[in-house]
Amino acid sequence: MSSQKSRIVMAKVVQTTKPNLASAYDLVLADLFSNLKKMKDGVIKLGLLGNLTKKQRIIRSALNGKTYAYYQVSFKASSQLKKELDK
Repeated sequence: MSSQKSRIVMAKVVQTTKPNLASAYDLVLADLFSNLKKMKDGVIKLGLLGNLTKKQRIIRSALNGKTYAYYQVSFKASSQLKKELDK
């Protein structure tokens, strides 16, 4: 009887955490997107994770000859992070 109750409780916990994870993911994604839009050109150090670099790139279209500018954001992982991921 007690094992059935624990299974029911565990099922309820799993069901309530899934929407919370999705909303947390959406919150983090929205925050990251807004911060990347506000980011100035240059490098931001992310502690032991690595660096984010934002650069403006300019390209000329071969189709219409117009010049377009866009921003490139790149991530370079630190050597410590690379070592941990290789394990």
